Amino acid sequence: MPFTRSRPSTPETPQVRLEREGRDEIARITRAVEKVPWSINLVQLLWTAGPATLIGAWASFLLGYGRAPTTENYIFFISYTVITGVAGILANLTHQFTKSRRTERTSAKIAKVVTALPELLLSTRDLIVEKLEGNARRREAAAMLLRKQDLSPGGVELAALELLDDRDSARIISQIEIYRRSGLKARIRDLVALYGETIEPQLAELREIAPEAASLLHKRFQGRAPTLRRGVPRDENFIERILAAIGQDDELLMTLQDVEEMLILAFELISGRQIPMLTFEYKGRWRLAQAFDALEQARARHRIAQATGVSRLKALATYLAEQSGTLMEDAASGLHSEVLLSRSQGAINALAEQVQRLALAFNEGERHYHPQLVYKADLLTNAIRLYRSVSSSYERIGREHEQLIRMLERWESINDDQHAANTRLRLGPGRRGLRIRERIIELNDEAKAQVCKGLAKVLGDMEMTGSRELNVAKEREWRLEAEVDRLKRLAIEITLILEPHIQLSRPEVQRAINSTNAADFGQLELNLSAAAKAAMGAAMVKEIEVDLSRSAEQLALALVRHYQVELEPEAIDFLIKQYGARKKTLNMLSNFHASHSHKEIPNVSYLSQRPPAVGKPPRSWYRALVVARRALNA
Repeated sequence: MPFTRSRPSTPETPQVRLEREGRDEIARITRAVEKVPWSINLVQLLWTAGPATLIGAWASFLLGYGRAPTTENYIFFISYTVITGVAGILANLTHQFTKSRRTERTSAKIAKVVTALPELLLSTRDLIVEKLEGNARRREAAAMLLRKQDLSPGGVELAALELLDDRDSARIISQIEIYRRSGLKARIRDLVALYGETIEPQLAELREIAPEAASLLHKRFQGRAPTLRRGVPRDENFIERILAAIGQDDELLMTLQDVEEMLILAFELISGRQIPMLTFEYKGRWRLAQAFDALEQARARHRIAQATGVSRLKALATYLAEQSGTLMEDAASGLHSEVLLSRSQGAINALAEQVQRLALAFNEGERHYHPQLVYKADLLTNAIRLYRSVSSSYERIGREHEQLIRMLERWESINDDQHAANTRLRLGPGRRGLRIRERIIELNDEAKAQVCKGLAKVLGDMEMTGSRELNVAKEREWRLEAEVDRLKRLAIEITLILEPHIQLSRPEVQRAINSTNAADFGQLELNLSAAAKAAMGAAMVKEIEVDLSRSAEQLALALVRHYQVELEPEAIDFLIKQYGARKKTLNMLSNFHASHSHKEIPNVSYLSQRPPAVGKPPRSWYRALVVARRALNA
């Protein structure tokens, strides 16, 4: 039989490249921590123990005694250098053999983490869907499909059908996807104009229930798809919720979406993600500098209080949506606080009524309601506890707002007294004035190795305990709760491991992370090797474009509105060229400063943006719990 050389198929070729690049990435991180160039050390030892020592001995004898060493002296030095050199070489070789085993262990730990994190990410997403019921499950699954950058036209049609429940509209949106892939924008405009009157009302109706899913589907209808360069928007304040769960020892304060976001962040940082951070500081007259620092700290505390309140409310809404038997079907992201609060209050009211009815039936002798009454009572207890945390968080917002107003009045008073000569945004040389500071949130190679070592230990411990939990868990609800607890503990451990390296607890770090999009890891699959996952992770992270335009505009807004900084043409050009800020926005801010430069600038008030009044939990909720406990204890 004639020999024929088989050629690899096209799909396999990129896989080989990804494997090679992935192995190189893992080896590079390992070498940065563990490598010791033994060959160079060997040459150094041979040189030091040989020629260098002999030359030194000859020169020393010549300078000290005025003559060259004798044969006996040479024999002594040669024997000494040979013995010490051999001992040094043996010690170094022993060290290298020991180090090589340590290097292998480090590489194995890095490979284990790189393999496990994407798999845990996919498991978390599946669990998010599984915890929901009915239409909410369909909508969440469809939204996850629409976030995929490489989703096929058939996948787009399936997601549209799940969301709109209209085969004709779903088919039209899939046709638009086909034309988008072919670059036929003219046909897309034709279909949008032809079917817009039919599909737009359906999207508007969906937007009231699931805003984020409606937005994703609307972009597909317009012929737009997610891109790797743009990334995926993060779930805001997820770090704060995890830190709150750690600080208050209450995992109900965090959600599975927070777990997903933390897994993504950890994999991004290990893959080489660099997240830029913009801050500003003032150097000048000490009274003005002191007032500036106090005002900035007050603004930071107020922002944290606002984020905390929203986070607590979202945790409550998500908890109610994930539990069966409540009226809270969706905890859709993108909804305003008022809507989330209203839905949560309605769900808890209905839950309290259910508990009272079950307790009454149980007291009348219908003992088969016992498991349901226990479940509902526990659910109501947790809901009230979360609601109380929401109430206290929103009360704190009011206190921090009052403090912010006081610090603003103090700043303006001192600023007016000193005429603010040093509050201009300086771009050139000089030590005084307001200056923008740039920092990068990242893990260097040594930090990556340390993080992977810590995560590998955590993953190993969780595998041991997780197996026992799932063996005991016979029913679906028990299994789900065990898996949810396991993933939440993992997110907490990841946060604690990352904290020493990037200081996640700092407000400016949280703001910087929340203001950037996450890398799109939608193409990662379970059957990929560690090397392939490492290569794809690094490639996807590199694809993310650095967009500091919004951060720069927010910075300029704070400088002009709160600190009365004049945005001169040089400053505007600098923000545009350096950070890509929009010229129109900066010109508006500059005009605002000019129109108010000789007037009394009123205090900035956030009363128009204040959160809804939450109040204390109604007594009817507590009465329902009392009735349930009396019935169960009777």
